[in-house]
Amino acid sequence: MFFPQLTLPLIAGMTPEEHEVSICEEVGGEKVDFDGDYDMIGISLMTQTSIRGYEIANEFRKRDKVVIFGGIHASVRPQEASMFGDAVCIGEMNIQLWKKILDDVRYRRIQPFYQLECRPDLRFEPIPRRDLIKCKSGRFTVAPIETSRGCPYKCDFCSVSEYFGTKQRHKSVRAVIEEAEKCDEKVLLFVDDNITFNKVYAKELFRELAPLKKTWIGQSSINVTKDEELMQLAHKSGCRALLIGFESFTEDAAQKYRKTLKSLDDNIQAVKSLRDNGILTWAAIIYGLDTDTEASFDLSREFIQKSKVGFFQPTNITPYPGTVLYNKLREEGRILTDDWSKFDTWHITVEPKKMSADKMREEFNKFRLEIFNTRSILNRALPNASLGFMEALAYFTVNRALNQQQRNCAAMPVQRNRADVPVDFDVTKYVKPVVQQPVLV
Repeated sequence: MFFPQLTLPLIAGMTPEEHEVSICEEVGGEKVDFDGDYDMIGISLMTQTSIRGYEIANEFRKRDKVVIFGGIHASVRPQEASMFGDAVCIGEMNIQLWKKILDDVRYRRIQPFYQLECRPDLRFEPIPRRDLIKCKSGRFTVAPIETSRGCPYKCDFCSVSEYFGTKQRHKSVRAVIEEAEKCDEKVLLFVDDNITFNKVYAKELFRELAPLKKTWIGQSSINVTKDEELMQLAHKSGCRALLIGFESFTEDAAQKYRKTLKSLDDNIQAVKSLRDNGILTWAAIIYGLDTDTEASFDLSREFIQKSKVGFFQPTNITPYPGTVLYNKLREEGRILTDDWSKFDTWHITVEPKKMSADKMREEFNKFRLEIFNTRSILNRALPNASLGFMEALAYFTVNRALNQQQRNCAAMPVQRNRADVPVDFDVTKYVKPVVQQPVLV
């Protein structure tokens, strides 16, 4: 199971009809056709996929193809990405910039870097090429859709505010509804980082969405539980589950990350409030924060037991480049590896402040096997499964998949460079660039 992506279909939606576009997603099991008759290769990079992206670029450059990088990792490490491609797109894209890039490729005047002077106005954003979106995700079929970009919270571990800005920008409600109407899929996935941040916009969107009789899932902050009308409208519009970043239940973390719900009991009640309004909670928790100790896992156990939360997503703190956290931990010498492929929230890549990395590994592995076992799933089942047939189906299907995933996974490792390999963030230790000038066609 993986979430379908919008980035490349959106770029395809900006591409003039004279160009033929195809998309390959390895995460979905597709194979890259290195010998295909392509004039230009576009590769979107996240940190954990960047080394593989560079490997793919090398193979195409060996075949004299033009390679252009984009995505969040390329945007925060443009000099690194430029070693493996002909150009790097920094930040977001719009139609005008994409047309310039296509013209520059055609007329052999490629620039090393491309970047907009200001963030694009989403009211004029084109519709993604929905025929190119891979909506099948394991046993589920979901259609990704976007209403906004940007996040005002500026959490030190998150790169969203750096990449998309701290001011939330929106598409018009009418444009979102028209796009949703064109989706054949019955289930929508809103990819916004916080779909309920602007309550006025969210309420208007939910009222307009309700007549479509779609089911949807999305992401929100816990602040949604402070507005009863907002929760009711969300459910009436088809919302059945929300991913919410609780991050941590320690008082210090609540203060640091400006969480409006400070106590464990408040967060437990918030989960129950969402469930009372027919919405399941997918709780995301980060471990290894500077405020965390071994007791943090006990707080999580208590939260799960008392809230009966529908789904749970435990992750390890990961110092993504471009974040405040990365700069801080790099300066303190607490990043254990510079192998970007391990920056996936699963591997432990930093030395925590209040416990050793090895102790964290021990506690985390014990914790994950507890919370994803059959007993835990059954213990939380009744209040969630009683919401309805579809909710019960989703609860047991997703949790069973999580159970199998955890049983099949090896114990979470601590990822350290070997003693003779410095943590200097030189990616060429892991993949060497192909130095070759392409022949433009």
